[in-house]
Amino acid sequence: MNVRLTGILALVAALLALLIAFWDRDDTDERQRLEQARRAFRFDAERVDRLVIQSAQLTLECHRQAGRWHLRHPISARADSVAIERLLGALQELPRGNIILPPRRAEHPYAPYGLDEPRASIAIIEGVTTNWILIGRRTPLGDGVYVRQSDHPGLARVSTSVIDLLPASPETLRDRSLLTGAPAAIHRLDIRGPSGFIQLARDARGQWRLFQPFSARADSAAVSGLIEQLLACSIVQFVQDGVSDLAPYGLDPQAAITALLNADSGEGSQMLAFGDPLPNAPTLVFARLQAEPSVYAVPQSVRQALLIRPEDLRDRHIPGLAAEGIRTFRIEQGEQVLELARDGAGGWEILEPLRAPAEAHAVEALLQSWSAVRLVAFESATPDPQPPATRVLHIERQDARLPPVILRLSPMPDQPDRVRTEIDGDSAVSISSPARLLEFPIDPLLYRSRDIFSIPTNDIASIQVQYNHSSIRADRDPATGQWTPAEPWIARLMEAMTPLRAEQLLPSGAESADDGFASPYLTVTLRLQGQSGLAVTLVVGSEHSPGGNRNAMLRGRDLRFTLSPQTVEALHPPDTGAVVE
Repeated sequence: MNVRLTGILALVAALLALLIAFWDRDDTDERQRLEQARRAFRFDAERVDRLVIQSAQLTLECHRQAGRWHLRHPISARADSVAIERLLGALQELPRGNIILPPRRAEHPYAPYGLDEPRASIAIIEGVTTNWILIGRRTPLGDGVYVRQSDHPGLARVSTSVIDLLPASPETLRDRSLLTGAPAAIHRLDIRGPSGFIQLARDARGQWRLFQPFSARADSAAVSGLIEQLLACSIVQFVQDGVSDLAPYGLDPQAAITALLNADSGEGSQMLAFGDPLPNAPTLVFARLQAEPSVYAVPQSVRQALLIRPEDLRDRHIPGLAAEGIRTFRIEQGEQVLELARDGAGGWEILEPLRAPAEAHAVEALLQSWSAVRLVAFESATPDPQPPATRVLHIERQDARLPPVILRLSPMPDQPDRVRTEIDGDSAVSISSPARLLEFPIDPLLYRSRDIFSIPTNDIASIQVQYNHSSIRADRDPATGQWTPAEPWIARLMEAMTPLRAEQLLPSGAESADDGFASPYLTVTLRLQGQSGLAVTLVVGSEHSPGGNRNAMLRGRDLRFTLSPQTVEALHPPDTGAVVE
């Protein structure tokens, strides 16, 4: 293909692209023109900054400042921005009927349509531009009304719904909300009432704390619920504007119950006062927003919620006891110590008094049992002398940013289901229940893993089993992996040994004649690959309980345990082929 032809094709493609763009623009412009022609009134609702509505009974004037609407006449008050935006949107979307042009030479051309003295008018003001909408009488059939824009000679017929858009009173456009903001943005709450002064604030980690009348951790869920109830409180009735004497409403500072919210956002401080119940409506109480000379009626339930006692706002959870949030925990009780930590694989290991793998489900069951413990009371005065702690629980949390939790626990002899609980960092001593933190055993054997050992099959070079004064041996070919002799009992034994799992771990100590280790019931020796000739020998002794588990141990290790009859049977080869010693 030559260069000239290529250039011509490129030029044609460019021209086609321009034509398509022009057609698209024309289509868009045509759609916009048709949309504008469909509407009865032409204005941009987002640019309106003043709205005046006049009728024979009422004149309303609203201004928009900083994105919020305010009433200026007949009263100065906050306006319901949503209601005004809805009114403007409905006017903007109102479809029109046929355009009517009245006779030009008539003395009163608009009188037949009720537009010389309109029943209502709406002034929509955008900057210095005022757009008057005049609303006249109904059409002869009563299915519409005549309307006219002041800058257009023609008039139109629109739906009677335009009359329904007109507010019947200032209250229709007044804002019924009181406090603004999001619950997460509130960082302080003050409550003043008959029970005194309560002050709550978030700490550096965003958790709620009580600072007055005492310092303590607060129940974040309870505080958040109270804040949500305050923010949701809305005006049921507008009682009186321009009030100077608040005493008749129970809203004077000595009688009122007040809530002060402080937010991180632009709302700043907001104070709402609650007074007496309405005489004719006891489910409502008088209320007043700070710096507003108006009295409102709001649900009494919000006032009742503020009558909460400081004690009811205390956090009843013990910090750090959530199982998923614990990284390590250490229990000290006299000379006894038990310390466990999560390992890198998501399991647990014992660190003290010995280092060994832990039984994960046993540790998790212990931690889950702590979740039911709650603080049920708080000591108002510290006894002198203070009772010594019987047990100390030290918890390190998964989140390294959180401080450790240290609990000092001591029993309450007269109340066995309760525990005196000192939490480091708390000013008051607490009482917790049930007494699980003081009652759980700290014997490491209860949490040690019952997996005695697990050796990969390929690492085993030979198996020797001794029983009933007999011995049988099988060797494994390292090249082929085949056993000689190739007996079925070898596979059964290997399955039981890899891993070998105990039924119960027994306390360590001196062996006794009852263990049966002096004359074992069964001895299994696994010799491993390599020149070192390392071997593991399992010794199975006498029955731990008649007809039940048998005592067992690993030779050379200070660990005794029991094996189930099923495991022992799997380790025991048949008598055929045995070599008598």
